[in-house]
Amino acid sequence: MGRTKPGDGRALRPMRHVQFLWRTQLGIDHDGSRWVVEQDSADGEERIELYRDGVQVAKATSPARFELPGARIEARIASGRVRRARLVTSSGARRMTPERGTAEHGRARFAERFPVASAVVAAVSFTIVVGAAILELPQLVELVTNLEPVRDRLGWSFVSPIRLPADWNVGITIAGVVASIERGWRFKHIPFVDE
Repeated sequence: MGRTKPGDGRALRPMRHVQFLWRTQLGIDHDGSRWVVEQDSADGEERIELYRDGVQVAKATSPARFELPGARIEARIASGRVRRARLVTSSGARRMTPERGTAEHGRARFAERFPVASAVVAAVSFTIVVGAAILELPQLVELVTNLEPVRDRLGWSFVSPIRLPADWNVGITIAGVVASIERGWRFKHIPFVDE
């Protein structure tokens, strides 16, 4: 678990404009208070901040564990965003939900209002992420193992069976990143693929 420090008492900033691209907020009600974990990936650190009723009370690096009255909050960053946050009590665990204004909240509302379209988008994004990994990883391994210091250290280099034009690789990489972001908004994560 990451090291936990006391918060500085600052107020939780509301989500504005395109901040949903780099800020994540998940919340839950417990012990008469609203608890929110926030991560701002723009600061370049894997830090998670805890707010109680809109006031910062603690912060920690991921994976974070915050002690609350009669409970604890556990949160973890994956693919640069908080992907798992839950309140754990003696009676079990409850998942924290996206706060209004976040990309995750918007994606969840889209899934509620248009379940069929949401399922299609989910299937397409999964296919793109897996397809991009299959096409791009062998080429990346070839690139890395052909670097002189790596090749000299390993004593061999990999030759990819896949060769694509540069513009195709750029397009596939961009599509893979966009699909991975969409999956992240639904809290879906495949290690080494959704990165």
